[in-house]
Amino acid sequence: MLQTWLYVGCYTTATTTGIHVFDASDPEGRLEHRSQVDDITHASFLAVSAGRDTVYAVSETADRGRVIAYRRSAADGSLERLDESASHGSSPCHVSVDGDHVHVANYGSGTVASYLVGDDGRFARLVATRQHDGSGPHPRQAGPHAHCVRAAPGGNSVYATDLGTDRIMRYVHEVSDEDAAMSLADETVMTPGAGPRHIAFHPDRPVAYVVCELDNQLVALDVDDKGRLRQRHAVSTLPAGFTGASTAAEVAVHPDGHRVYVSNRGHDSIATFAVDRPDDPPKLLEHVPCGGRTPRHFAVHPSGRSLLVANQDSDSLVSFALDDHAIPHRAEPVAVVSQPVCVVFVEAER
Repeated sequence: MLQTWLYVGCYTTATTTGIHVFDASDPEGRLEHRSQVDDITHASFLAVSAGRDTVYAVSETADRGRVIAYRRSAADGSLERLDESASHGSSPCHVSVDGDHVHVANYGSGTVASYLVGDDGRFARLVATRQHDGSGPHPRQAGPHAHCVRAAPGGNSVYATDLGTDRIMRYVHEVSDEDAAMSLADETVMTPGAGPRHIAFHPDRPVAYVVCELDNQLVALDVDDKGRLRQRHAVSTLPAGFTGASTAAEVAVHPDGHRVYVSNRGHDSIATFAVDRPDDPPKLLEHVPCGGRTPRHFAVHPSGRSLLVANQDSDSLVSFALDDHAIPHRAEPVAVVSQPVCVVFVEAER
């Protein structure tokens, strides 16, 4: 029987708790608080290894960025500090796991780092660091700001979205008997001032979705057999006629591949797009209020029946039931935590 755990990363401006652990086995989205982690500052992003029972968290600090590994208990989901390493940059804001590699994006310095990890989940060695260069026309684009680094499923490519330079860098693993490395393969240039933030991949098609923070666009890109990206469509994440201040934050694809979701901070909503037809642009179906303020992050429950939103500035986790068409409705506050900014589900055998 499967158990579902939820890990919530939080900023620690008002509290010492960086990570909360919930039992999230209820497919409708109800939560039961189990434990917490108080030894990390600003745990702004989390990632979970497959088969290693390890959770990785960045500590988003400007002067001494860190990435920390925690051992996850199979019995109660609790976390025990296992190892840590420098993030090799300032203000790390994203971490992802790619087989034996852990990748980190450092927003402040515009750098990405890649590590090899051992069978026990500890950091074995640094594979590479890469410094991004450039700027953009927006006031927030005076220099590079790496915001996300994530590998494509089943491939050799690792993509780093850079909000400051309006580029997506594609890196490739290079492995030999003696060494492992990561080299730059190519770059995808986005619309000036777009501010690409996060990337997600379709579960069945060679398609990537990038949410652009500054111009509030959802961009669909084809992924060729070498991993190269080609922009196909761009659609607004906001309602027609909206004139207020808002920045897009997270993008995720429903497990069945028919819906893409985006969160809007300012408009404070979740936008749902249909992606049923591969050649058509994402079609906006509706916006739903996020049930709080500043929906920085969200995740679809492994059951596919609910969606959980982390509302940073209202200190709330809000669950949405997903109907038979995977459209969110019936928002229900399920927990109060200080400054939640990342939510990650983990399914495991009881």
